[in-house]
Amino acid sequence: MRLLLVMPTGLRVGYDEYFSSSPMGIETLAAHACEYADVELADMRGKGHDVEAHAEKLLAGRPDIIGLSVNSAPHTKYSLALAGALKRRQGDLMILVGGQQATFLPEEILAGGDVDALIRGEGEYALCEIIRNRDYRGIAGVSWRDNGTIHTEPDRPLIDDLDTVRPPARDLLADRSQYRMGAYRVEGIESSRGCPHRCSFCSIRNFHRGKWRAKSVDRVMSEVDYILEHYPEQKVIYFADDSFGTDMRRVEAICRAIVERKTEAYFWCQARADALAKNPHVVEWMGKAHFSAVLMGIETSNRRLLEKTGKGTTPEQVERTIELLHAQDIGIWGTFTLGLPGETPQDTVECAKSIAKADVDVVQITVATPIPGSDLYDDAIAAGDLGDIDWDDFDFTTPLMPGQLPKEEMDAVMHKAYLQVYLSRRFLRSLFSKRTNLYRLRRTALRVFFAWIWLLIKERIGNLLSRRRTKPSDANDAEPTSATA
Repeated sequence: MRLLLVMPTGLRVGYDEYFSSSPMGIETLAAHACEYADVELADMRGKGHDVEAHAEKLLAGRPDIIGLSVNSAPHTKYSLALAGALKRRQGDLMILVGGQQATFLPEEILAGGDVDALIRGEGEYALCEIIRNRDYRGIAGVSWRDNGTIHTEPDRPLIDDLDTVRPPARDLLADRSQYRMGAYRVEGIESSRGCPHRCSFCSIRNFHRGKWRAKSVDRVMSEVDYILEHYPEQKVIYFADDSFGTDMRRVEAICRAIVERKTEAYFWCQARADALAKNPHVVEWMGKAHFSAVLMGIETSNRRLLEKTGKGTTPEQVERTIELLHAQDIGIWGTFTLGLPGETPQDTVECAKSIAKADVDVVQITVATPIPGSDLYDDAIAAGDLGDIDWDDFDFTTPLMPGQLPKEEMDAVMHKAYLQVYLSRRFLRSLFSKRTNLYRLRRTALRVFFAWIWLLIKERIGNLLSRRRTKPSDANDAEPTSATA
């Protein structure tokens, strides 16, 4: 049995051009499936969008099963088009799909008939059962299609003991040179799953059914040790958890274990401001453990909007956390969201202006997007706000909901905010800081900024060319007037 697991690209996702991390999801699936099949992996991100050429390449090894990971909305159209191209070439091929987008939209994913079955939620053990049985029918957590009818098996229980989940099969993607941020190789570790918080714009909580589960410190450090041993070059090890700081006592234990190893590697994580602000002694341990950056969802400076979205943090906690992290030479990758529910046009402008005043080292600005699985999506669907859905528009830069600024106005606000951050005197002076980690991260921020500007330039040129191609070439192409009709 030959199994090929694929990390697809997206038709309008450009971040892969300047930052890419290894596809841990399919690497982890592969670690389990390799007991029952010959497994190969293919990472299609950053390799263009030629679906037909990609299908030819993926079928070169004559796989029996291909699994596609559809984790976000912008991957949907490419993945379904790829499934169709694969089926046209090899009709007996079994095509499976998994991931967050697939979990929340099984009927839509299966409707076209090119995808045979869909694994909802965690896929490690369901995939193994499918391979063993050579069939997907009757397996918990699977939805499948037969003669136009979609069948939904009962949900599969969550994995209680995450220590039983095997480490990613990193060796199956031997060339890992593209997984980097600037001068540093990037390797990820999943130390926990889920998030206990209730942000209305996020789907993580619902994907993991409201539960947060963690691996033991010993298990986490075994993966750290593997990376340290097998990848000796300059590196960043990032904890890919959606809520790394949920148990700060555990964070402290991990930091102490890292300090004992006396490694020169750097560490990144994603954590909330409230957890860090309440535990300054743990932040100190993070500094000792070479944590060089924390990705923090700041979202907005507007207290009313923070409360309305269920974020559960305050501007004061954000300010305090930034002070604590900078005191330990830890940089902040701050994410900000415009167009949140209840935000007026004036709020959007004011929130954008405040971004430059936040003392963060990398700024990432998105537009509130009703992604499937989030309360925001459910509310938009119930209100009939989305109309005809084009998943390519769910790119976190395109306004989709009533009350948000139109696309061109939102783009202008976002672009101005980026310029105010990265071309400010404060930021430019900070590039010469003697604080080692902050210096590195701010230099990285500048590379990210220029890559973003280049992406915008290409998008603008593409839009101009598209409008020019669709413009009538002469007066004869115009619609007839009432006088001549």
